[in-house]
Amino acid sequence: MGIFDKLFGKKQPENKVQTSFSVEELTENEMQLCKNAKISEEDGLLLKKLTKHPIELLKFEQEFSEIKKPVAISSLTSEENAKKIVLDNLDYFKKQGKYIFMYGLGDGGYIVGLIGATSDPYKIMEYAETNGVNHDVETINIIEKCKKWDKEFGIIPIGIGFDYCEFKIKNTNIDFNKLAKEIYDFCPDVVDQGTETIDALEAEIKRTGSIYLWWD
Repeated sequence: MGIFDKLFGKKQPENKVQTSFSVEELTENEMQLCKNAKISEEDGLLLKKLTKHPIELLKFEQEFSEIKKPVAISSLTSEENAKKIVLDNLDYFKKQGKYIFMYGLGDGGYIVGLIGATSDPYKIMEYAETNGVNHDVETINIIEKCKKWDKEFGIIPIGIGFDYCEFKIKNTNIDFNKLAKEIYDFCPDVVDQGTETIDALEAEIKRTGSIYLWWD
């Protein structure tokens, strides 16, 4: 680079198009991703506007299961915003036969996933291969336990990943101590979250109104 380039900036060729990120429209690649995932462009654009980040491919794990995985889309945002997006839009997408959920940590934020192939969160757990194999906990065990908790306590899956899942508790008039004991027995790694006792875990569940399961 010459001295004049350093002083005044190197002039861009006239035929070079300058592009910038926009939440007002989808790129051609983003439109194709939405089409492949059976997501309308309107809903893909909604996700992009909510996260203020590009639409990307959500690729499910293919480590333990050989079932065919559907295409889904995703976008990054902060953890706080990710949870708000999911809770605010879950019913909207479920009515369309779709599901929006947190998929876990990504490169620079939390991943919000949107799938058009199903509105069944337990089917998504199968696609994500949610497991705790280090504790001999398989995907089917997690699904069965969560369905039991939903029937008994009322829970909504809002986070579904390879080694974690998160649920919003619908009911407040429940036996929180019983729930805490069952969570403690089923997911020993909750002790790593500062909830070393049943009472501490119960207090945390009451405070957050949610269940967070994670297997290291």
